[in-house]
Amino acid sequence: MNSFRDLTLIDLPSGDSLVIACDVSAGIGAKKDDAVTSPINVVAAGSLRVVLLELICFGAKLLCVVDTLGNEMDPTGVQVIKALKAELASAGLSDVPINGSTEDNMATLTTSVGITAIAQNERVARKADGTVSVYQFGEPRVGLTSLATLVSYDEVRRIRQRPEVIDMLPVGSKGIAYEVGQMAQTNQLLNYDREALADDYYSQSAGPATVILVGVKKSASEAFVHAFPDAVYVTDLKA
Repeated sequence: MNSFRDLTLIDLPSGDSLVIACDVSAGIGAKKDDAVTSPINVVAAGSLRVVLLELICFGAKLLCVVDTLGNEMDPTGVQVIKALKAELASAGLSDVPINGSTEDNMATLTTSVGITAIAQNERVARKADGTVSVYQFGEPRVGLTSLATLVSYDEVRRIRQRPEVIDMLPVGSKGIAYEVGQMAQTNQLLNYDREALADDYYSQSAGPATVILVGVKKSASEAFVHAFPDAVYVTDLKA
């Protein structure tokens, strides 16, 4: 068993490997004591979006989704399952099975949604042979009422197919600066403008993966930006 950032990789006797991704949302929803009010369908879809983007960015094929809900089946669980099915459909994954469990023994006053995704590893590693330019897609946001304006799954897949793309990862609650550091460590390119990333903007939560970071070969960055004009330059990673 190995780990890659937030993912767990499990080697199988067949030579294949499984990739496990998970996310949790608590205190965000429509229940009495939730700290942030948000439609439950957005909460559920947002948590699923996080794990789907982690797997797509890594290069894994989704096999199964498991929802662990710290609330009752009806109405919260019913709404969560409906939202998960809709989000899978929007990602072109409507045939993926869903398993899960709910809390029906105790009354709950806050919303708690946990999502685990199991996938098959299809990653082909790409090695950086020089400076990597990091770009962001999307803006840090949390407490959403809709996911409609976020970077689409199709666009993420198109980005990943580009030969100049070295690395991709979604940004979550720790913010852009933290994830840039993760990308730098993964690719052993530890020199970058940390001072610029010290701005508060780069530590803001990106909630349900509202930002995607993309590492691109600097030598091909002009072509990449031409193909994806929404790309916003963040920094260069250097050895």
